Amino acid sequence: MAMIDPPEWNGIAELVFIAIYTLEVIVKVNARGFCVGRFTFLRDPCNWLDVMVIITGLLTLCVELDEAYVLSVLFRALKLITVYPGVRRTAGVFIQSVKRLAGVFVLMMFGLSILSLIGLQFFIGSLRNKCIMMPLPGNLTDISWATSYSGNNTGNMDFVFQQYTDNSANYFYRHGDADPLLCGNSSSAGVCPEDYSCLKAGGNPNYGITSFDMFGWSLLSLFRIMMQDFWENLLQLVLRATGKTSVIFFMLGFFPACFCLLSLVLAMVVVVFVEQDEDNVAEAKQKEEEFSQILEAIKKREEEEGQVSDGDDFTQKKDPAPHKKSSAAETMSHEQEQTQVSGRNPRLCSPCWYAFANLFLKWNCCGCWRRFKQCLQAFVMNPFFDLVIVLSIILNTVFMALEHYPMTSQFECMCALAELIFTGIFIVEIILRILAMDPYGYFKVDWNIYDFIIMTGSLLDLFLQVVDGLYMMGIFILLRVLRLGRWWPTFNLWMKTIWTSVKALKNLMFILFVMVFVSSMVAMHLFSKDYQVHVHRISSDNTLPRWHMCDFFHAFLIVVRILCGEWIETMWDCMVVSGQTKCLIFYFVVLIIGNLLVLNLFLALLLSSFCGSSHVPEEKRNNNVKIAINRIKKAMCGTRTWICRDKKAADSKKDKEGVALHVVTSDQNVGSSRVPIAETEDEFKKSENEKEEVKKQQCDIEGKITEVQQEAEDENHQGNTPEACCWDSCYRCCPFLGIDTSQGKGKVWSNFRRTCLLIEQHKYFEIFIIIIILLSSIALVFEDVHLQHRSVLHTALDTADQVFAFLFLLEMVIKWVALGLKKYFSSFWCWLDFVILAVSLMAIAAGMLGYTEMGAGLTLKTLRTLRPLRVLSRFQGSRVVLKVLSGTLRSLGKVLLLILVVWLLFNIIGVNLFAGKFHHCYNETSGKLFPETEVNNKTDCLFLAGAQWKTSYINFDNVAVAYLALLQVATFKGWLEIMYSAVDSRQVEDQPVYETNRYMYLYFISFIFFGCFFTFNVFIRVFIDALDLQKHKIFSLLNIFSFNFVLYFHLYFGGKHVFMTKDQQTFSRALKNLCSKPPVKVVPRPQNHCRAWLFDLVTHSLFEVFMVVLIFLNMVALMVETDNMSEKAEMILFWFHFVFIIIFLIEFLLKIIALGKQYFTSCWNILDFTVLAATILALFIADVAEKYFISPVAFPIFRVARVFRILHLFHFTRGIQRLLLAFVMSLPALLNICFLLFVLMFSYSIFGMFNFAFVKKEAMIDDMFNFETFGNSITCMFVITTRAGWDSMLIPFLNTLPDCDPDIENPGFTVRGNCVSPAVGIIFCTSYILLSLLLVLHLYIAVILEAFNPDESEQLSDDDLQMFYKTWRKFDPNASQVIQHSQLSDLCDSLRAPLRIPKANTVSLTHMDLPRLPGDKIHCLDVLIALTAEVFGEPGERDTLKAKMEEMFGSSSLSKDPRELVTSTQRRKQEEAAAMVIQRAYRKHHRHTEGGVALRNGASGV
Repeated sequence: MAMIDPPEWNGIAELVFIAIYTLEVIVKVNARGFCVGRFTFLRDPCNWLDVMVIITGLLTLCVELDEAYVLSVLFRALKLITVYPGVRRTAGVFIQSVKRLAGVFVLMMFGLSILSLIGLQFFIGSLRNKCIMMPLPGNLTDISWATSYSGNNTGNMDFVFQQYTDNSANYFYRHGDADPLLCGNSSSAGVCPEDYSCLKAGGNPNYGITSFDMFGWSLLSLFRIMMQDFWENLLQLVLRATGKTSVIFFMLGFFPACFCLLSLVLAMVVVVFVEQDEDNVAEAKQKEEEFSQILEAIKKREEEEGQVSDGDDFTQKKDPAPHKKSSAAETMSHEQEQTQVSGRNPRLCSPCWYAFANLFLKWNCCGCWRRFKQCLQAFVMNPFFDLVIVLSIILNTVFMALEHYPMTSQFECMCALAELIFTGIFIVEIILRILAMDPYGYFKVDWNIYDFIIMTGSLLDLFLQVVDGLYMMGIFILLRVLRLGRWWPTFNLWMKTIWTSVKALKNLMFILFVMVFVSSMVAMHLFSKDYQVHVHRISSDNTLPRWHMCDFFHAFLIVVRILCGEWIETMWDCMVVSGQTKCLIFYFVVLIIGNLLVLNLFLALLLSSFCGSSHVPEEKRNNNVKIAINRIKKAMCGTRTWICRDKKAADSKKDKEGVALHVVTSDQNVGSSRVPIAETEDEFKKSENEKEEVKKQQCDIEGKITEVQQEAEDENHQGNTPEACCWDSCYRCCPFLGIDTSQGKGKVWSNFRRTCLLIEQHKYFEIFIIIIILLSSIALVFEDVHLQHRSVLHTALDTADQVFAFLFLLEMVIKWVALGLKKYFSSFWCWLDFVILAVSLMAIAAGMLGYTEMGAGLTLKTLRTLRPLRVLSRFQGSRVVLKVLSGTLRSLGKVLLLILVVWLLFNIIGVNLFAGKFHHCYNETSGKLFPETEVNNKTDCLFLAGAQWKTSYINFDNVAVAYLALLQVATFKGWLEIMYSAVDSRQVEDQPVYETNRYMYLYFISFIFFGCFFTFNVFIRVFIDALDLQKHKIFSLLNIFSFNFVLYFHLYFGGKHVFMTKDQQTFSRALKNLCSKPPVKVVPRPQNHCRAWLFDLVTHSLFEVFMVVLIFLNMVALMVETDNMSEKAEMILFWFHFVFIIIFLIEFLLKIIALGKQYFTSCWNILDFTVLAATILALFIADVAEKYFISPVAFPIFRVARVFRILHLFHFTRGIQRLLLAFVMSLPALLNICFLLFVLMFSYSIFGMFNFAFVKKEAMIDDMFNFETFGNSITCMFVITTRAGWDSMLIPFLNTLPDCDPDIENPGFTVRGNCVSPAVGIIFCTSYILLSLLLVLHLYIAVILEAFNPDESEQLSDDDLQMFYKTWRKFDPNASQVIQHSQLSDLCDSLRAPLRIPKANTVSLTHMDLPRLPGDKIHCLDVLIALTAEVFGEPGERDTLKAKMEEMFGSSSLSKDPRELVTSTQRRKQEEAAAMVIQRAYRKHHRHTEGGVALRNGASGV
């Protein structure tokens, strides 16, 4: 099936397989039956798949199905899932989880539809604006003159002009672009070159697919933004066509909304997965309990049978056998328990093997040898021996990483010699270990076996170096790095994560593999012919593109690319060659199902690692390497006791000094030191002494927290008493500093310090400083490339800079005096203020001396970009996020080091594979590569005129550049060009050939799977653990060293939110109460008959459904708008909208008459009124406002606002409401993180504007995206925040001679050159990518964690309870708290919303399963709990809700008295049904009996 051109014997093979499948079905039918019965053939859905396989197989043999042959391929491939029961069960669980995601998918589609309508209204037809060469006399570019030909009075000129503008030969194309250059007529839009005019003509970019001209394309564009696939290109097109102000829609509208939708989808997927896993665990426990009960029953039965058979002689002879069996079973179970405890499976071997092992594998020949072996064993087990081995592995890895291109012969000889030396060291290590432990003991350790295999392979590799074609590229030598997992727990965690995923998640991984395999085959059979026939539509030279589906391998690559998030470009080609509908269906099915499978695999891996870590023994000890390092520290620093005492004293001093960020605290040190240790290593165990040390550290932490709290209370009591100015050492060295503050000058100085302290603590002083910081930061915005042409602004900014510096200096002096130097310099924020002020003062001094634009002066000017960071210390929310961020960074240090080491392995492999091969011969005339037939290698290129031997910007010539290449592959930005260079590479310094080495794709796929997927999983695991430590560092000290997966997803439970301040937590809870509770009062029904009739009408559910249908129709009317509609179609749509306005106006009048002033008590009604008023206002004043006041772009907002009436639907969907409530609850945390992200973006934008303003314009840097002004700079940083386009933005920074000119003149500016430092550019881009990625990860975590808030069940309001009590009194006037069950139906019908269950309600009341008391009565509390669970509770929440309600009314007079329950409503219903069955059976038997008697009587009469 995977062959596009099957051989001749394929038909015979098809017949054989069909015969086998048919025989399987026949056997199953004979064994299980066909359809009658519970376990028959057709009752199993998987058997239907077998039938479809046979039917489609026979059809393919009889009829030519063409594309329908895909069904046969699909059914046969899916049959792989049904073969294995575990895979089949996992697939069923996955399908059930997908069903539970229906609500969030509805929310996502609704949100995308709203955004698509907004994009349709704002950007319709804008992407058709192109630069067209106009043949006007005198090279005029008067657009109004040109467009006059399009009128009706132009005769034949209309056709000629339209034909001219539609001709693509008249468009302006930039070099290397397939689409013409877009432009706009606004002031900030793209500008055309000379002799070109901006006109609306032709089609849209990317084969006419990228546009907002109709709802479908607009929806595709918004989905592309949400998935962040090449969306930077869409932003570039929109900004060039509509102006730079359109970035506001993306920055504040499209992108945040898409982020919210995507985060809610991820949150729901996580919630569903965890709930599904909990259900599976509960089901497994239930099966275990049932199995144990069966075993107990069997055991009791055997005991009873044994007691009964005591008196029988025959049975007495048979008694010992069961006892033997039971004893044997007990022995086997005991052995199994011992096996589980020991963790090893005993393997029974023959006695010959044990004799052989004792003779040849255990070397105990003589006493001298045993003494020598003991000495050798002491040497091998010495911690310093392991330390030497670890250092050797590290040095060996460093020498491998030093290989680069080009290398001198001396350097190659040095590397080869070092490799031989390290190989000898490791061989000696293995020999010593074997001699010390004997072969029998040596090979019992798994790591020793791995070491032996690696060294054997290394020796074989060294011997095969001389044989061409057999050299393994040092793969065994490189695998030595994995030996670090023996001593490095984090590395061991990564290795065990891979092993766990393969072992425990094999079913889910197999399903993912089947999905990729099936998708690849379907793509190949569905699109291969279309690519071969219609390739001329996407290729000018009729050659297949790199990404096609003509064979299985390339189809497999496209499916992998889709799963990596790169799908839009290949889908464009597919839609052109094969049709839009077919490609859209295929791509979206693969995209959605594939991403869900990958996400489920990621979560399953994360959950399994969490759960697996809980089974690791708690007793662990440091490994030999740590012991050796600790001994070295003791030797260098003194005794361990002195170190601990000195460290403890230093920590206590730090805690007593000021209000610092506390970047390093003792409790966090404890948490950070325990994260990966021995969670992964079963070989090492902790000693009892270290357990005592842990307890001591916990006691120290508790004591320290108590001290800090006591000091905080003391500070509150002290009021405005200043602390000591200097440190104690200063007073000892300079006694004159200690003056008497009770009299004389000392008293004056003390009063002055008190005054300064009052000023510093005053809120207006803080507000003033914040304003100054904001003004100084805003002043940096104006220092762009145009500043030198604005002398007045330049002078004003210089003066303002000096004023700001003076004010900040005054602030610092006041704080010095008020707080003292000791307390001032103990705060991280004060240190930041001090450094920024020092830089500003030095920059001002350098400017006065004339060194502003050179050397140190330019560096000091650049460092002023740190100025906006001062604002972070003034807002508590940003400080909270920074504190969490600093804590997670400390805990993630080992994981980041792990990522560097894992990537180093792939870097070394990449250097060995591709070093010196990412070079090519470039034709400077045509701008293309020379074919290999003309230029074969570098030597041919150097002797060819007009040719240049160039190197790719990103290559694998050394490990440092390889890290940058792998970072682009990991972020899926720029990775395609890297893979193209790899698959085209041949030998060193050879001209590349198209896909001559295409299986190099597998190298990058392996890196994505092992180097990205698993490392990111470990990263998330430790990241969540770090967040847990941040929350529980004070409230859960006793559980610091516990590792429970539930804690990681319940950071909100019963404690503070790590991303919120206390005020924000209070606001979040108030917001939740406001959003989750129903209206306080129910609108009363009017007394007037007419208004009462209208009230019943507008409050009826059918009326609400009718209005929802109209809103849908209104939404559809907005969707059908397209670009270039005819006047008739526009008129029809106008009257449609007018009719909808009239209907909504009538609805408003009906509701305002029926509800009166109560109409405005509902938020939905206020929204309806606002939308209706804005729409009517837009109808009447559109022409006037468009002409005099408002831009016409603003009016579509009123039309789109009507669509928000669809939010009425959310009243009926509880799952969506819960998701939205979770997002609203996380808003304060999101705002804190977004504020920090904005400050980071602002600072980097200023830095880029100062350093990269004149960089060479190429790749993504052009006239719209650059660093010349602050607006352009922050737009670039906004794009990079999403990891989009940073590879293209990095390319101009990497230019060196001759690709850039440092002496070229920039017209209109005094600055010369367009080169920048590549190192600065790389650090600039990579640092921002990593920091922004960490903050965005915090954003997703904040939303996902809020979705796990358990306190999400809605509760009844006080008015609802009062309404229930009043209604209950009507049926229970004696206040007996019970009523007859026959009155329950009338009671539920008499209640008001939300507790009302209208008649007929018999079935609903039966399912409520109310307890029945003696006399067929029911209790009021039972009814209230059941109604509340029916209205507000989800399935399975009845017990929790009952406990809450009983706790709520436990002390009230309404509490239920303890009574003996007779039955329940559901059980009574079952009893009645059973009684009816018994009665029918009895009547039938009675009739049959009477008939038989009558027949006998008749016979006897005859």
